[in-house]
Amino acid sequence: MNGHFMLMVGLACMGPTGEEDMMQTSARPLVLDVIGDGPTTTLIVSGSAPELRRVRYSLIVEGQSYTRHAGTATLYGERQIISRVRLHAGERWTATLMVETEGRAPYRLVRTSAH
Repeated sequence: MNGHFMLMVGLACMGPTGEEDMMQTSARPLVLDVIGDGPTTTLIVSGSAPELRRVRYSLIVEGQSYTRHAGTATLYGERQIISRVRLHAGERWTATLMVETEGRAPYRLVRTSAH
């Protein structure tokens, strides 16, 4: 992903207060879920679309370590898992999912650990 894409994401999702845009999540083809399960926390990028839709995404997780998953996915119909990251449950982290879909404004979702 280039810097232009990342800048567009920030402009599309941040309001004057710097908070995330409140666009209905049903209009977003990709979501970022956090699942805690004992000693691990799992971040899951999943998506669905009522019509054939191609999306570009970048998931960046920063904490004790750094990881980046990026790629494209073609969505249609039922929700499917696109990417999964596992972390130690006690670790502090911030996960940022940036999504670009043809014909729609790009958006960003941010999740952080509870610590």
